[in-house]
Formats: sequence, structure tokens, C-alpha cells
Amino acid sequence: MTKVLEYIVAKFPDHSSKIIDLFSRNEDFRILCEDYMTSMNEVEERRLNVIKNREVEQEFLKVYMELEKEIIHVLNAYEQKT
Repeated sequence: MTKVLEYIVAKFPDHSSKIIDLFSRNEDFRILCEDYMTSMNEVEERRLNVIKNREVEQEFLKVYMELEKEIIHVLNAYEQKT
């Protein structure tokens, strides 16, 4: 498993089989997951650096939250083929 896939599965463990299937078959979902992890990494980096400009951190957090909503939406709309 890639770091991105591991991160998303850990974040949404109840959907692990859907995530693994979508991640392997759907490039748009894979990119969405990569963007999600990147945005969280940016938020964490900003927190670690204790930047003075909290607005930048809030913007990255806003993006992170929107991407999380989109991932949940895709997962809820996905019908796993068995």
C-alpha cells in the first residue's frame, strides 16, 4: 500500500474495501486522496512551524475539510461490485 492509501484507509477505516477498490481503479479518486493528504501535511507543517499568519493555516484547513467532504461523498455514492 502507498502512504496515501494507508493514510486514507486509516482515516476512514469503515470504508477500507471501497477505498482500496476506488484507489486502484479510479484516477480521479486517487488524485483526490493525494490532494487530501497533501493538504493535511500542509496544515501539520504550518502548525509545527507556528507561523504568524493564521489565515494561511485556516485556508489549508478549509481545503482539507472540503476534500474530506468530497471523499465521504464519493464513498457514500460508490456501490462496490462484488
